[in-house]
Amino acid sequence: REDTAQELTESSIQESDAMVDQLERAEVAEEKRAVFRALTRLRGAAITSFDGIARAQTANIDGYSKTYKWRENHPVRHLAQQESDVAKWAFPDF
Repeated sequence: REDTAQELTESSIQESDAMVDQLERAEVAEEKRAVFRALTRLRGAAITSFDGIARAQTANIDGYSKTYKWRENHPVRHLAQQESDVAKWAFPDF
C-alpha cells in the first residue's frame, strides 16, 4: 500500500508539473502572438507615416519645379551659337 501511495503521489506530481509546463507554453505562445500583432500594427503605422512624408516631399518637389524653371535663370549658351561667326574667331587677321 505504501508503494502504491508513493507511486500515485509521484504520478500526481508529474502530471501537475506537465500541466504547469503546458500552461507556461500556452502563455509564451500568447505573448509571442500579442507581440507579433503589436509589432505588425506598429510597422503598418510607420509605413503609413513614411508614405505620408514621401507624398508631402514629392508634392514639395512638384510645386518647386512648377514655380522655378532652371533654364529661365540659367540660359544655355550653345557653343554652336557662340562660334557661328567662323570668320571672326578662326581668321581674325583677314
